[in-house]
Amino acid sequence: MGKQTKQLASLADVKKVGFITPSSNTALEPMTMGMTDQISSRISTHFSRVPVTSLTLDSKDVNQFQTQKMVDAAALLSDGGMDAILWNGTSGSWTGKGFEADVSLCEEISRVTGVPASTSSLAQIDVLKQYGIKRFALAVPYVEEPTRKIVETYGNQGFTVVNTARLDQTQNVVIGNTPFERIKQLLRDADSPDAECIVVACTNLPATTVVDEMEAELGKPIFDSIAVTLWKALKMTSIDVPLHGFGKLLRASPVLAELERVMATLREVTGGSRTTLRIDIPEHNCNVDRVCAESVAPGIPELKLNTSLNQRSLATVQWLTATRKPLAQDDCANAEVKPPKALMEVYGVKAQMLVGLEAANGEVIGWISVHYVPSTRKWTDADVAALQSAADQVRTILQQSNWASF
Repeated sequence: MGKQTKQLASLADVKKVGFITPSSNTALEPMTMGMTDQISSRISTHFSRVPVTSLTLDSKDVNQFQTQKMVDAAALLSDGGMDAILWNGTSGSWTGKGFEADVSLCEEISRVTGVPASTSSLAQIDVLKQYGIKRFALAVPYVEEPTRKIVETYGNQGFTVVNTARLDQTQNVVIGNTPFERIKQLLRDADSPDAECIVVACTNLPATTVVDEMEAELGKPIFDSIAVTLWKALKMTSIDVPLHGFGKLLRASPVLAELERVMATLREVTGGSRTTLRIDIPEHNCNVDRVCAESVAPGIPELKLNTSLNQRSLATVQWLTATRKPLAQDDCANAEVKPPKALMEVYGVKAQMLVGLEAANGEVIGWISVHYVPSTRKWTDADVAALQSAADQVRTILQQSNWASF
C-alpha cells in the first residue's frame, strides 16, 4: 500500500484498473504496483489470470490465448467495479492472430462487462503513432519464430523493425527471472543507429526497472510493454500526472517539457555542465528529492536517476531557505556553505549556482541549480542574472499551467 493511500478517507474515489495476466507471469504485477506507488491516492490495480506457461507458435501454446478465457477473467475483474480492463500481454503481436484479434477481444470484453478495454499490443501501436515512430528496434525474450511473427505483424501496420535481439526463451517463469544486467545487454544488442526507439515486446520481462538508465545510455526512448500498458490504463482513466523513474513515456508532460526547455537554455547561456529543477508540487507528483526537469552537457550523467539524498536537509538548501537569495559558489570544495559531498565526489561538481522558488504563501517550494564540472570558475553577474531569469520563467510556466501560485 502506498503512503498516499493511507491518507484517503476511503477507496471510493480511486480509479480501479483491472489487468488480465498470464498465469505464469511474475513481473508485470510488481512492476505495475511499483510504478503506481507514486500515485496510489489516484489509482488501484487489480489482476485476474488466464492459463499461460510456454510461449511458442506450437498450436497448444497459441490456443492458450482463447477469447472466452480472457472474457471470463475480465468478468471476474468487472465484479469489482473496474474503470478499465486491459489484457496485459503481447500475444496479439506474435501468435499470428494479429492486432485485429486484440480489437475483437476488446470489443467482446466491453460488451460483456460494460467497461472500456485495451491490450498491451494496441497500446504499443498508440505510443508509436503518438511519437511518430516508423522505424524501431525490437528486444524480446522469445525464440526466433515468435520474434519473426512480431516483425511481420508490426510491418503490416506500416512499421519497420530495423534490428532485433532475443533471449531465446520459451518458458515464461524463466523470462520473469531474467537478470537485470542481461536485460540491459539485450537492449544494447537490439539498438541500431537506424532505430528511432526500442520496443520491448513482453509483459513478463522486467525491463521496466532499467528503462530510465538505458534511455540515458542509449539516447532514445524505450517503450517497454509493462510501462506502455500502464500508460494506456492511465489514459483510459484520465489520470494525467508524470511518473518518475520509469522512462520518458510515463514522465511525459507538456509542463515538464516547457521546464526542460528553460533548463536547456539556462545551461547553454551559462556554459554549465548540468542544470536541474527540483520542486514540491504533490498534486502533480513532483517533489524536491527527485529532479523534475534537467539538461546535461554531453558526457555528464543525469541526476534524474538518483533520489538518494534528503534535499531539504542539505546546507545549501537551508541557506537558500533562510536568505531567499541566489547562491553562487565558485569553488565547491572550499565553499563556506558546504555542498553535498556526493555532488562533488561522485558527480565531480566543482562550482555551482542555486536560486530558490518562493511561492505566494512564502514557502520555498523548489530551486534551480547550475553545476559546472571541468574546474572551479568565477560566476559572473551575467550568469547570476541568467539564473534569476530562468527562475522567473519557471514561475510563469507553473503559474500559467495552474501548477503553483507565486
